[in-house]
Amino acid sequence: MKGKVKKFLAASALALLCALRCAAASAADGDVPLAAAYEDESGSRVALPEGAFVRSGALWAPLDALRLMGAPAALGENKKSAVIKVENPADAFDIPALAQLAGGALSLDFPLIRVGEAYFFNMTGMQNLVKLDYRIESGSVIFTPNASAKAYLRGEAAKPEPKDGKLTLVWEHVAAENPDLGAQAPIPGLDVISPTWFNLKDAGGGMANRASFAYVEAAHRRGYLVWALVSNSFNAQMSSSFFRNARAMNLFIARLLIYAKLYGLDGVNLDFEGLDEVDRANFVGFVSRLSEFLRTEGLTFSVDVFIPANTKSSRSHDRAALAKYADYIMLMAYDEHWRTCKVAGSVASLPWVARAVEGALAEGVPAEKLVLGVPFYMRRWEETRGPGGVSVKGYTLTMAGAEEILARRGLTMQWLPSAGQNYFAYSADGKVQKIWVEDAASIAKKLELVQKHGLAGMAAWRKGHEKPQVWDVISEMMGK
Repeated sequence: MKGKVKKFLAASALALLCALRCAAASAADGDVPLAAAYEDESGSRVALPEGAFVRSGALWAPLDALRLMGAPAALGENKKSAVIKVENPADAFDIPALAQLAGGALSLDFPLIRVGEAYFFNMTGMQNLVKLDYRIESGSVIFTPNASAKAYLRGEAAKPEPKDGKLTLVWEHVAAENPDLGAQAPIPGLDVISPTWFNLKDAGGGMANRASFAYVEAAHRRGYLVWALVSNSFNAQMSSSFFRNARAMNLFIARLLIYAKLYGLDGVNLDFEGLDEVDRANFVGFVSRLSEFLRTEGLTFSVDVFIPANTKSSRSHDRAALAKYADYIMLMAYDEHWRTCKVAGSVASLPWVARAVEGALAEGVPAEKLVLGVPFYMRRWEETRGPGGVSVKGYTLTMAGAEEILARRGLTMQWLPSAGQNYFAYSADGKVQKIWVEDAASIAKKLELVQKHGLAGMAAWRKGHEKPQVWDVISEMMGK
């Protein structure tokens, strides 16, 4: 290995200078650039021609340099992820079921950051998997060989103990890179954080991955459990083909079990939306099978469902049947008026939410498993009057965004008892703007339904759209 590295590199002094320059060039605001070197078993060290950097608590190292040092990582075909093929995954991850599900080998996807023409791999927590350890000292990262027979590490941060009171969860929308959770203020009363990390990427059971071991460690230090969200990419056709392919479902489950072990997850939140109605029973069958494997691994299993309604989306979810296999059913009681609705209205008025809860219970979802999903967002509805009547456009608005409009325009809100929320309207550029407000007061009214019906708790979409004081209300009402 040392010989291969030396062949690739120029003189050590020149390589070290290049490493320092590359690290500085790769770092974005807030990153910590690092020079990089490889140290073999004898202690002999050689500088690498590319630097690394720390971002959001994780070490990102150049993929080419890792491969040079023997890491079994390759650039994926789409150049958006790294691919690692794991031999004998059942033994490597201490999960016997993988022998049945995946056989003797399985390929896994991992997130990358592209800087210029270079690709950087998240090394934190992946040392056993890529067979390289590292240490950071004096502005440099030193890589050394790792001969572990296991492909995963155990987290340093202790997993949080369950809190008293009702369950509280918030979803974290992760489109690409993860936020620095460790640098954020603690959220009072929060039990679980659910980052949108995994999704079905093809009908063959492939799984895209945006996860971060550093994020999980930061969550655990904050006292939060982590239930990673897994979606079907909201693709009906792909999902139908997937449900009809036993091998694909096995590989998908295998990958999910591996990622859960690799990143130290506490649970899984399944979010399969946009399904064809004909796949209603197929989805239940998949959930039934998946639940067996998750239970064996000690993972909490929650499933997101639409509210009872006469819509294709709602009819694709057999809520009562899904509740037989999931630990929790997450009722997505929002988007009463969707962004493309032709009529302005509330995202989640109180009567509409109440009917959704009562409908789910009437269908047979046990109250002790039902979690009420509430919105941390609202919509600004823009009405334009023209020759053909009034046209409407909806724009997503955060709680802070609504406050900013009120302050800038000197407006006051009106409480609507029937809707259980505040409301305000104004004119701008000849167009009427209407906003049904979600805030601490509206969230409190919805959470009364959790208490009234003895539900398991609440979940909110999504983190970052709320004002901090909302969590004070949630914490008090959920008994934290």
